[in-house]
Amino acid sequence: MNIANLSEKYHQEYLAARWSKDKLLNDWYYAFEFFLDHTLLQGRSDRVSEKVVEAVFEVSEHNRNMIEEGFKSGNWKDLMVKLFERIGKGKVGKRADVNHVIDSLEFLREKISDRNVVKYTVDEVKARGVLQVYGELDGIKQVGDKVACFYLRDVVSLFELEGCVPPGDRRLLLPIDTWVKKFAKEYLVEGAKDPKNDEIKQKILKVCDDYGVSPAKLDQGIWYAGFNSYNVLIEILKQVDINVLIEILKQVDINVANSGMIRLIPYRDLS
Repeated sequence: MNIANLSEKYHQEYLAARWSKDKLLNDWYYAFEFFLDHTLLQGRSDRVSEKVVEAVFEVSEHNRNMIEEGFKSGNWKDLMVKLFERIGKGKVGKRADVNHVIDSLEFLREKISDRNVVKYTVDEVKARGVLQVYGELDGIKQVGDKVACFYLRDVVSLFELEGCVPPGDRRLLLPIDTWVKKFAKEYLVEGAKDPKNDEIKQKILKVCDDYGVSPAKLDQGIWYAGFNSYNVLIEILKQVDINVLIEILKQVDINVANSGMIRLIPYRDLS
């Protein structure tokens, strides 16, 4: 199974099935939810991040007047109080999540006249590529390289804009998360105990250039393979003749201890 091809599964399951492109371009609030669904994934389990996003929008739904007041005056204090009632130590998420939400709203207020961050991103990528909007996103509290790249990668993927990204800026579509790091240490930068993200990105770009593969798609495929490793394994095994499978299982062991990625390793190679 080609890992890069798993990006199609990622696209269908995590983008196309969840988000309407038309609505993302025409509903600022829906677009902001897409934005936070990416930017609030910050070094914790997806379920915790989902709960934070849910809390943010439950508070927002009940306090739309505070949001409108914030856009008019730039005063977000009342909304912050409401968010801190649901988010923070002993609740869900952390106080920095609230600071991120408020700073993101202020970004919309200052930079985007119609408030629609996805439409703004799409228009910017079409006109100027990803570098400028990456820099703007990187200036929002709690948004670093991984988060900015994650959001940009999925916008570019969903709206099929990869052709608008100059070759030298493709690194800005490569979020390096846990799964990508594990894959890179296993197959791209062997022997490196703790490779730097920039090194991993360069290795991914070189491999993609050598084999004519989209870097963004490979990045999505690696994440999908790691996060859904059991389902991917079952799909692979379904394609194998049952008698051949039995013979294979007599000779191999499934080992996930070292990398967290599924690997089939002959018994003789195990120590």
